[in-house]
Amino acid sequence: MSNLTKTLSSSLIKKFVMAITGFALASFLLIHMLGNLQVLEGGPHAINAYANFLQTLPWEILWGFRLGLGLCLVIHFAMAYLLVMENKKARPQTYAVKQSVVSSAAAKTMIYTGTVILLFAVVHILHYTVLCLNPEFKSLDWVCGSGMYEGKTLHDVYAMVILGFNNVWVSLGYIVAMFAIGFHLVHAVSSMFQSVGLRNEQVRYKLNAVALIYAVVIFGGFSIAPLSVLVSKFTPCQILPVKEVVKQYEELAPKAEGKAIFIDYKFLECKSCDKANPAK
Repeated sequence: MSNLTKTLSSSLIKKFVMAITGFALASFLLIHMLGNLQVLEGGPHAINAYANFLQTLPWEILWGFRLGLGLCLVIHFAMAYLLVMENKKARPQTYAVKQSVVSSAAAKTMIYTGTVILLFAVVHILHYTVLCLNPEFKSLDWVCGSGMYEGKTLHDVYAMVILGFNNVWVSLGYIVAMFAIGFHLVHAVSSMFQSVGLRNEQVRYKLNAVALIYAVVIFGGFSIAPLSVLVSKFTPCQILPVKEVVKQYEELAPKAEGKAIFIDYKFLECKSCDKANPAK
């Protein structure tokens, strides 16, 4: 075996490739989370305009990004699988550093949380991107009242998110998946620094803290939408207008017969008026 072949097949190279692809995936999670949080901005405008902006990007950019992200996911999972197989053939090699209880548990379950994440990614794309699991949501439309898309009819992502998470099992499934992602990140982010040579004894605890904080932020940021829907569904506290959106959709959907469904969001304007005039 040549030196080049030995180098390319070494576990260090695999871990380095995992670190680079993992960094790309972790960065995407943060960007995706920040975009999704716009669903909490008091109405459909922010999230619908944001989603339309992404969907109308030049196809070279949109599909280049999607393919690149998919490739990172496949390579990352492939490297992880190869490393697991190597560790089964020989005594497992772990980093010679002490780990906290959380970090150690996360490290031992990486292959399991990684598998959950891969399966979730497929389901998530089918659910909210391709809309294979809820094809009826394709008929949800919304007319933009202001901004760069004023007067244009856009897909009502706001209603789609609310109606999708109105299913309790879907919401709970997403929250469980987000916990798996967060738990995976605790060890993954810390190991990423190790694989690229940035972690040593002097900064180890700080980097482990960064990994834990990042994991908590990602878990909380992605879980807030389904949690908000569940709270609004089962309590008087309407973080999101779940009851009104569901009521309108259930009234309009049977009559739609394949035509566009428009949720009337005037009730949100009424709430704003009530807040401005509390004496009423």
